[in-house]
Amino acid sequence: MINQKSLFIFAIMTTSSSFLQAATINNAGFEDGWSNWNEVEPAAISGSAYKGSKSLKIQGSPGRVHQVVDIERNTQYTLSAYVLGKGEIGVNDLNGLFKSEKFDVSSWTKVSKTFTSANTDSLQVFAKHNNSSNDVRFDDFTLSSGGSGGGDTGGGDTGGGSNIPSSITSGSIFDLEGDNPNPLVNDSTLVFVPLEAQHITPNGNGWRHEYKVKSNLRVAMTDTYEVFEANVKVEMSDGGKTIVAQHHASDTGTIMKVYVSDSSESGFDDSTANNGVFDVYVRLRNTSGNEEKFALGTITSGGSFNLKVVNNYGDVDVTALGSTFGIPVEDDSESYFKFGNYLQSQDPYTLDNCGESGNSNSFKECFKDLGITKSKITMTNVSYTRVTK
Repeated sequence: MINQKSLFIFAIMTTSSSFLQAATINNAGFEDGWSNWNEVEPAAISGSAYKGSKSLKIQGSPGRVHQVVDIERNTQYTLSAYVLGKGEIGVNDLNGLFKSEKFDVSSWTKVSKTFTSANTDSLQVFAKHNNSSNDVRFDDFTLSSGGSGGGDTGGGDTGGGSNIPSSITSGSIFDLEGDNPNPLVNDSTLVFVPLEAQHITPNGNGWRHEYKVKSNLRVAMTDTYEVFEANVKVEMSDGGKTIVAQHHASDTGTIMKVYVSDSSESGFDDSTANNGVFDVYVRLRNTSGNEEKFALGTITSGGSFNLKVVNNYGDVDVTALGSTFGIPVEDDSESYFKFGNYLQSQDPYTLDNCGESGNSNSFKECFKDLGITKSKITMTNVSYTRVTK
């Protein structure tokens, strides 16, 4: 049975100083019951809330709520909500645009989905049950423009505001590759400089300065729900190439890689070597074991972008520069997440490796020959959520 509740459409609020548009979700925390929401049973208003005194509780399929919100055309937005249980949030403009974020969390957690609106002035914001046997709760929706919605969570291991999460700083989840200098320069900033750290691994193809999930915490991709978000500032010599985030397999293979690269590799937005324009792109290894690549956009040295990586039990989505790419990926029994600055020893024109695997001196000569004198990745507004089965 579908109960039609009162529905309002709210105007976009303009911030004149930044020209960014803010879309209003009314009664975003369900404090006024069903006001402004349409509801499909079974759903109810709950007294167990993240914020305030009420939240939405959906008790089973096909439970769903939605609200129509005015937006700006061709604009990047991030939908966020605090959630508890297993469900899905998303947007639908009823004209081909459908973007959603699935989740399965055991404590109140902020989940977000970034997307770019199409040629439409409004869309549905929705929340739904995800075919599990348990209730799912939703609270405190927001729809903001200009990129990532942050990543605050109600689970204690992830950072709130601008502070670096304790799961990183305490070493409870992550180990550090390349400890000199320490990437943590203050409570809110991580700086990765492999040209100084010069850390190598036996099968590596360059110098690393990265955090990686500890070996005793590695599990299958399909046994892990995790979300990583950060604002990534890139300062790189022309012709440089680095990996800023990846899911690694238990062997030497990789499942997901996010690159920042000024090379001639084809298929991206620039694909021109050594011209100071860096392609940001992702490679994902599909369930057949083949890599799929996708261009996310371009950046120049000194610029920044918001990065979000979600592993939803083996279904990986990567968002940056207003673009998202995601597929189900090949599983691995001891996969793990890494992030930082893994500077690649590779000729930007020929794409040939110019260093010898595991040989630090050969990497030093390679970077000297290529003129790579700067490789600095600064990350702020970092958040990390991890739930395993």
